[in-house]
Amino acid sequence: MNDWKAKVNAALLATRGITDVGWLTETDRREIRKMEEIVEKEGLAVAGTYRNDGIFEVLQRRYACAVLNNNDFRHATEPALAWVCGDVVVGEEIVDDCRLEQLRQNGGIKILGKNFVLYFERIREARGQKPIVVVKGLAFPEIEHLPFVSDVISASPIGSADLYLKKRFGWASDKTALGTILIGFNMR
Repeated sequence: MNDWKAKVNAALLATRGITDVGWLTETDRREIRKMEEIVEKEGLAVAGTYRNDGIFEVLQRRYACAVLNNNDFRHATEPALAWVCGDVVVGEEIVDDCRLEQLRQNGGIKILGKNFVLYFERIREARGQKPIVVVKGLAFPEIEHLPFVSDVISASPIGSADLYLKKRFGWASDKTALGTILIGFNMR
């Protein structure tokens, strides 16, 4: 194993909640891209079109790996999910509890699940435009400190790609507490 790859693996496996690492081949990249494009083309029923920008950003990086994580893995520190109509964000994930409470107090919103906010005024403003669910890539600080990596991005794959990765790397696919994250980066 390359020295740099061993260092990345060590940093990832030292991260609470990450249980394994697998490196993507060009074939893996093509398969994941194909699965994401199928879902983007078919959409997500009432939610409209779906686009996982984060996954496509990961796949554009020179190096990409998948990690298997469990419920001990940290929660995202920035939002990854938005519902967009044209240029208007009509709904978004809010990960800052103070901001979420502030929005709740101001009114004019509906909170779905734990932290997805719908903005009523923005929905009216975007009426007639096709909605798109956009998933963006997120930072991955667990390897950003390594002196040889740059342009680090991570993203969660769609369900079919998650299952593909679990089968590809021999990870349990029947345990709902286990998920996959793709991480991409370039070299300095």
